[in-house]
Amino acid sequence: MKKNSLFLYICILSSTLSISGCNDKKTVEEKNLPQLPTAMINSYLFHTEPELLPFSKMIKQQHIQGSSSKIINYNEQGFVANYDLEGLHGDINYETAKYSYGMGDTRNVYEITFDSSKNILGMKNNNNDIVASSEFDEQGRLVETTLSRFAENNVIFNSKIIYDNNRVELVLYNAYVPVDEKTKFPVLAQEKDVVYNANKQLEKTITRTFKLASNGDIIINDKNEQEVELTETCTYSDYNQNNDWTKAVCITTGDESKTVNLIRTIEYN
Repeated sequence: MKKNSLFLYICILSSTLSISGCNDKKTVEEKNLPQLPTAMINSYLFHTEPELLPFSKMIKQQHIQGSSSKIINYNEQGFVANYDLEGLHGDINYETAKYSYGMGDTRNVYEITFDSSKNILGMKNNNNDIVASSEFDEQGRLVETTLSRFAENNVIFNSKIIYDNNRVELVLYNAYVPVDEKTKFPVLAQEKDVVYNANKQLEKTITRTFKLASNGDIIINDKNEQEVELTETCTYSDYNQNNDWTKAVCITTGDESKTVNLIRTIEYN
């Protein structure tokens, strides 16, 4: 998992291939899965990564321990209320529509625009500049988020989330630095595949970070393939009574190699 940044996103186009004779069975299987409120899922995906989503039961707090420690708290509706991600603190006040974010005593406070379901549509800073915006599909699911100089950072992040029915299937991440009104310099291109087992439990995530040339373009090799700088494969296990994973092993290969073991402690509402 990429843990040093709260938001790393990218835009893509996707196509769906359907095989005759399989759709009806798959639809029945998906309908039998427990369905959490869409707005609650959107709250997770706006703030954190899809591997932290609950399987079926709302979470009150989750604590992820590995090479670092993360604590995320949720309100009675299951929405993210506050968090500490490796020293990055955030607090979402749904009554006053304020979002506090920063490290230590240095915090930025933003004004939130919600819809009627408390989805975050966007945020503005004290200068009335838009620092975050979201887009949703016809089913109300979060599909795109853009952060523009969030936390006074010159980097702009953008994402698009791809679903398979109601499960996140793919997230592609992109970040760039605007040079001028017409020029953007890419600093990150990344994609994450989310894999589930036969029981629809999270089984694996595979995150690929692509190599960038000096001009910011993704490097294409002689096989006309995008060159990968790092691949992180996380395998999840030790599912609890609510089918949520409690242990994971993340192995990074490529220009950097490392292995991280994660322990996830969950308290439910």
